[in-house]
Amino acid sequence: MLASPAAAQTYAPAPAGQQPRVMMCELTDQSGTGWVPDFLMVTRQIAGLHTGRIEVYDPILQQLVRRPVQAVITADTRDSRSYGWALAGVRNQSGQFAQRLDYRLTVRKSDGTAQMVVTAQGYDNQMRGQGRCMSPSE
Repeated sequence: MLASPAAAQTYAPAPAGQQPRVMMCELTDQSGTGWVPDFLMVTRQIAGLHTGRIEVYDPILQQLVRRPVQAVITADTRDSRSYGWALAGVRNQSGQFAQRLDYRLTVRKSDGTAQMVVTAQGYDNQMRGQGRCMSPSE
């Protein structure tokens, strides 16, 4: 899924008992570029029209697209699960422009250890972050 700052959509609250599953992550931006968020929320709808839909939201998305964006599971092994999403035509607080940013978040199932890799289209380097993800009930 690709999100751009021009896209806008509204969401109605989920009915009681049909609230999405939530995972929150705290990350450290090891790249220092501002493209790796320090906090990230991943939700999965468990009922209703969008059952199974996964969305992510973080301070970067809040500033640039003002809404959650859809993510997909890119890998699911016995040990970890990876999520992916992308942004198009964005500029960070330092003024750096990216035609496309591909985000990949990998979370270890045993302890919630998380790794994030952000790749800007047309560039060889990757921006990395690491931290931990957990559900609010943990």
